[in-house]
Amino acid sequence: MATRAETTIRIDAMTVDLLDPSVPTATMLNLDYFSNLKITNIQPDGSTIVKTLQAQGLDWNITPNSMKVTITTLEPIVDGFIIGSAVSGIIGQSIMAY
Repeated sequence: MATRAETTIRIDAMTVDLLDPSVPTATMLNLDYFSNLKITNIQPDGSTIVKTLQAQGLDWNITPNSMKVTITTLEPIVDGFIIGSAVSGIIGQSIMAY
């Protein structure tokens, strides 16, 4: 409960169109459960929300003319130190977890 004690605006899921040329398709295809995602959401008023979340579900919708994935996200349970990670591998900022 301590990790969820302070509430913030949530990003529960996002849908990505892999046929959009601005989407890094190779990165999206390599996603797996518990992958860390740095998400920037631009709000209607022009403000932005930047969050580091974990992928908790991948729902693919592929047709002959479309390739979309809806990624269910959750806050990481604990900050962990992952060797080689640009997000969770920063010495002095991340904790060691297993």
